[in-house]
Amino acid sequence: MRKLLWITALLLLSIPGLGQHCYPTVEHLPFKGGEHIRMGLYFKWGAVNTEVASADVALDTSSFNGAPAYKTTLTAVTAPFFSAFYDMHEHFETWFAPDLRPLKYTRNTKQGDYTAYNLYLYDWERRIIHADINFGGRGPETMEIPLRDCVFDLTSILYYIRSLDWSGFAPGKALNMSFAIDDAVFDIVLTYKGKETVKVKRVGKVDTARFSCTVVSGALFDGKTEMQLWFSDDAVRLPVGLMAPLKIGSVQGWIKNYGGLKYPFDARH
Repeated sequence: MRKLLWITALLLLSIPGLGQHCYPTVEHLPFKGGEHIRMGLYFKWGAVNTEVASADVALDTSSFNGAPAYKTTLTAVTAPFFSAFYDMHEHFETWFAPDLRPLKYTRNTKQGDYTAYNLYLYDWERRIIHADINFGGRGPETMEIPLRDCVFDLTSILYYIRSLDWSGFAPGKALNMSFAIDDAVFDIVLTYKGKETVKVKRVGKVDTARFSCTVVSGALFDGKTEMQLWFSDDAVRLPVGLMAPLKIGSVQGWIKNYGGLKYPFDARH
């Protein structure tokens, strides 16, 4: 069940700054303050396909140290029936600049007996993340994590992927980026797979751009698990679906509800 943390998050620039040292993005951001998305998370094993949790992602306009910023909140909880067997509450908040650089990040996690807390302050001038962390029963720690280009956290990376300019991508195009969590930075390889039309329950058919995501081997990952990610192939680039294998079965996430979009959801038909 803990794997839902990574999968949920990984779900759901020709702009000055980030576009100069990462990958090209669309000219206009595909989102605005007031956007909200709900996804259902399913466990699939053979004929079993059960919704076990939901994830809500909300975006608001905000400020950080007196400058304009976005604030995004991601909350994931187990469905009422399953909470009796395994109780999960995930709450993430990220503030990021209009050029998509993350500024501040918090994580509050409770999964059964496991708890985790992160507070990051990004210092882009000194290339350091000032981190207050407490996870896995280790007790509170304060540290400085080295910060390099193309480093995000588990919520801000969602908005960066949505903003990529994939119009010129050929299938097999690979992009290297990283995300920070707890006391470490993990590298990922995001590979463009091409266009695909998927059918989503209660939403209909959606034209999408599909990506695979492999997390490079490290303390928490084996480097073999490949997640599949689908984003709507239109101006709004909504996260439509995700899929990742488990030792038994797989976890899938599919969009259920949405609102406050900057552009029409034209990929839906």
